[in-house]
Amino acid sequence: MSQLSDREKLVASRIAYEAQWYDRAIFTLSKVGYLNDVDLRFPLAFADEITHSSGIYKINPAWAFAIARRESSFMADANSPAGAKGLMQVMPATAKHLQKRKVTNKRLMNAKDNIKLGTKYLKRLLDRHDGNQVLATAAYNAGPYRVRSWLKGLEPMPADIWIETIPYKETREYVKSVMAYQEIYQIKVGQDVSLFDQIFTMSIAQ
Repeated sequence: MSQLSDREKLVASRIAYEAQWYDRAIFTLSKVGYLNDVDLRFPLAFADEITHSSGIYKINPAWAFAIARRESSFMADANSPAGAKGLMQVMPATAKHLQKRKVTNKRLMNAKDNIKLGTKYLKRLLDRHDGNQVLATAAYNAGPYRVRSWLKGLEPMPADIWIETIPYKETREYVKSVMAYQEIYQIKVGQDVSLFDQIFTMSIAQ
C-alpha cells in the first residue's frame, strides 16, 4: 500500500468499501488526507444490526454508529491492547456484568453479538446519567466510576464547557469525536435535530 500513489490509494479505498472492509477504507482515506467522501469515511456499516439493537434498547442509532466508528472503524475482529473486543470494543468483564455470565471471545468478536452488548451497555450508561448522552459517552470510554469522580462536587456548567475540562485527554478527544461523528450519522439516517444544538443547551452537574 505504501508504494501506491494517492490516486491509487483512493481507488483501493473504494474497493475496500465495496468489499465491506470498512476499516481499511477509512484508514486509507485518512493516510491520503482525503476527508471529503463522507460515505466512505462514515459508512452505515452493519446497519440492520445497529438499528435493530438500538431500537431494542431505545437509544439513538446515530449514537451507536458513532461509537462503533470511533471504537473500531467497524472492524468486527478488533482487539485492543487493553483487552477490549470487537466492533464496539466491549471489555470481557463488562460483557460478563451485562449478561450475568462469562461471554466467550468468539461471541465478542461476532458483530451481531458485540453490537447487542455495546448498545445494551450504552443504554445502561445513559440511564445511569439520567439520559445525558455526553456523560454516557465519556463513561463508555473512561468508565462510569471515573466519570462519577469528575462530577463530585461539580457546580452546574454548560456541557460544551465541561467537555473541555475532562481531565483525561483521551476521553476529552473521544467525546468530541463521537459527538462530531453522531452529527454526521444523524444526517445520514435522516434525523433533522442537530446534536450540537442540544449540547449547547445542556447542563452538566453532579
